[in-house]
Amino acid sequence: MNIASANKKENVNKSNFSIECVGNQAVIKVDLSFVNIESLNKMIERLRIEELIKKADFRGDIAEIGSDIKKSWWQKNREHYLRGVI
Repeated sequence: MNIASANKKENVNKSNFSIECVGNQAVIKVDLSFVNIESLNKMIERLRIEELIKKADFRGDIAEIGSDIKKSWWQKNREHYLRGVI
């Protein structure tokens, strides 16, 4: 089911997750024996951040700048994080 296209009450049950769509709202139910609250909070925070990024309307080159920053950071820190692994 595509949540964005739901215009009536629909239920989707994927064993540990279920989604109920009513109009422009989605209710997501999660089996807490499958996902702990901390992980769920991190997922919600990521969704919130992604929405804020969309609203910020960054220029197209911001992704390239981010990629350059990550590449530079990895070059500086690679040995520290891979020590003992390779």
